[in-house]
Amino acid sequence: MKTIIFTDLDGTLLDHDTYSFDAALEMLHYLKRQAIPLVVVTSKTAAEVQELLLSLDLQTPAIVENGAGIIQNSHVTAFGKTYEEIRTAFTRYAKEFELQGFFDMSIEEVIRLTGLAQKQAQDAKKRLFTEPFIMKNPADLPRLEQLAAADGLAVIQGGRFYHLITKGQDKAAAIARVKQMYEAKDAKNYTALALGDGANDISMLKCADRAFLIPKTDGSYLECEISGLIKAPYPGPKGWNTVLKEYFHVS
Repeated sequence: MKTIIFTDLDGTLLDHDTYSFDAALEMLHYLKRQAIPLVVVTSKTAAEVQELLLSLDLQTPAIVENGAGIIQNSHVTAFGKTYEEIRTAFTRYAKEFELQGFFDMSIEEVIRLTGLAQKQAQDAKKRLFTEPFIMKNPADLPRLEQLAAADGLAVIQGGRFYHLITKGQDKAAAIARVKQMYEAKDAKNYTALALGDGANDISMLKCADRAFLIPKTDGSYLECEISGLIKAPYPGPKGWNTVLKEYFHVS
């Protein structure tokens, strides 16, 4: 049986503050040498991820915008509503609640909220499927979730933002599709490993054969009940590198 690895980016493979993956280079090189597929699963846009794939030297598919689409060789496969449909609903919700979406933010605001460089911030605003947003009064969230559900949408919480997405769309459904693609191509079964740190990673971690939870920068862990869950001892890429090194018995 072969192995395929699905990984979140921010706070997992990438450092939460610097977005560096240097601390994970040892295992990134190992996976490359062993031809073990590494698939990025993220809330980031296709534009952001294509740049990162080049930096990471990955030719694998990537799951973008919290499972809304898969990019492969610059081709994007969509699984949910269009960004225009999402924005139409979001604009209506924003009249009732104090919400600010990415579309409404200037590049400078995105940089301030994320710490991204200007080019990365510009790419982060190139949404295809989902709308990240900030909410002034989190107590309004249950009512917002009700309205979204009535429109066939859902609200999930990421590391920095809430995200308005298509209902039923999540990282788990997307990784199942990618895993099936690999199994059909190779006519072999794959063991799926998943690594993440946030609430939007829970569905992915639950459906994987082996799940690894990366701690927050303060050392705390997301509360979740997952059978056989392995908790990394360090945040970000250092923890990512450590648990995979132990799993593959790399000395």
